[in-house]
Amino acid sequence: MEATVTDQPAWQLILTAARQLAKHKLDFSRAELIDEVQRLDPTRHPQSLGPVIQGMTRDTTSGPPSPCGTPLIRVGRGRYTLVDSSRLSPSPTAQPTIPTQRPSGHSKPAEPGEIQADIALIGCVKTKLDHPAPARDLYVSPLFIRRRAYVERQARRYYILSAEHGLVLPETVLAPYDTALAEQSKDYRRAWGQWVAAKLMRAEGQVRDRVIEIHAGDEYAQAIAPLLTEAGAAVRRPLAGLPFGEQLAWYGRQSQPAPEQPVALATQPRETVRPLAPTGAPDPVRPDARAIVAALLMYGREHQAERAGTPPRFTPHLEANTLILTDPFAFLLAVIFDQGISAERAWRAPYDLRQRLGHLDPARMAAEPEQVRDAVAQPTALHRFVNNMPRWLVAAALIVVNEYGGDAGRIWAGEPRAADLATRLRGFPGIAQKKSAMAVEILARDLTVPIQELSGTDIAYDVHVRRVFLRTRLAERDDLDHMVEVARWLHPERPGELDFPAWLIGRRWCGPGIPDCGGCPLRSVCPKDFGQATAV
Repeated sequence: MEATVTDQPAWQLILTAARQLAKHKLDFSRAELIDEVQRLDPTRHPQSLGPVIQGMTRDTTSGPPSPCGTPLIRVGRGRYTLVDSSRLSPSPTAQPTIPTQRPSGHSKPAEPGEIQADIALIGCVKTKLDHPAPARDLYVSPLFIRRRAYVERQARRYYILSAEHGLVLPETVLAPYDTALAEQSKDYRRAWGQWVAAKLMRAEGQVRDRVIEIHAGDEYAQAIAPLLTEAGAAVRRPLAGLPFGEQLAWYGRQSQPAPEQPVALATQPRETVRPLAPTGAPDPVRPDARAIVAALLMYGREHQAERAGTPPRFTPHLEANTLILTDPFAFLLAVIFDQGISAERAWRAPYDLRQRLGHLDPARMAAEPEQVRDAVAQPTALHRFVNNMPRWLVAAALIVVNEYGGDAGRIWAGEPRAADLATRLRGFPGIAQKKSAMAVEILARDLTVPIQELSGTDIAYDVHVRRVFLRTRLAERDDLDHMVEVARWLHPERPGELDFPAWLIGRRWCGPGIPDCGGCPLRSVCPKDFGQATAV
């Protein structure tokens, strides 16, 4: 008889969870791994999983030995990657493309006839500021400063190689750390190289026939150069073999700017989508902004067409999903839960709350706040906001009872105008612009609730939507009012229709850090202004 999930040993559940995460992520956090295990088997407690994860991680001295060995490699504080033969692996015969000939004292990179580097990679250094800062400013050794000055003049764009964080954009804010790649094990360096190479390929789409210049120590170059060469890139390292002092001198000799200075990604000039006119009347929209909007709408509509005839899926849990579709109060609670945790977990939470309370009756919840608090907080907690969330849920129940006769469906009954419905929703504690805009669109789009004047819908000020609007330059700055106004100008018939495709793209391809531009539906029209969204 085949074992059920709950019969499986912890190591097997952890391995299954890691494989699931690895399908969509190059690396994952300990919390994500535990969440995935608990999704497979809700009875598993985090404290029981911690030692097993330790035992499955290479180069650790704690935790019981695992029957599956050590398939996890730590690639940062609390972050892991899964050893998988299907991922990038160095070719046994491939060697880093690292020239052994030293540059002459009078040589200058990018001389006439020499191909300018498409991408430059700068290795991190030990000397750092004592406070968080953008990566380009965090490292303060003379060598790093000269490396950075050189590549900002000579390369079309550059990234920084961090022993702790992998491949990072120059604008990414990092806290000081002590990890040094040279001090790590061979397994760590191998996994780190695979991680960095994969992130670079995701960010650039492909690296075949691209010139990549590495300005870093041997341990960095040897970890990534074979992988990039195998992928078809032309890898070069102009200072291979030079001692520290000669490297400083060489960079110093390159201080004269080239006749036509390429700018680093961080300093590329940005175009204005359209300034906010004092009268409220929009200026003409850039043609490429129109193309981006058209691509967003096409992707959103195609996604909806593919789902036509099937119930909306808010969470993989079938019974929880059915509850959302059939109980308006459960829908309202899911909207309130949808903050600070994954969407799938938030939209399952009303079902889990009903299981713990034995009901989902607004009147009883309003009268029994302590029971609601205990149900939310008991392990595993339904939400990380174990103090605020129960108060918001009880307050929502009280409003539903007092103002809507105990029927949450009356909130959107009677074909309300979109703007009026958003205002009603914002009357519930825990629901602000982001959640109200999201809820109105879901009700109209997925639940086919009759709503008038959809021109009054808005995008949600959600981190994924914000990131896409900034990197595509649809928005000029990360500001709620500005982004909402931009969406209204770009798609006045229904501004909120831009929300869902932008959210999907931000979650699937345009994530924080290095985006996966190669598969993004906007790849042919997006200006890829990565420096615009370093804080989201």
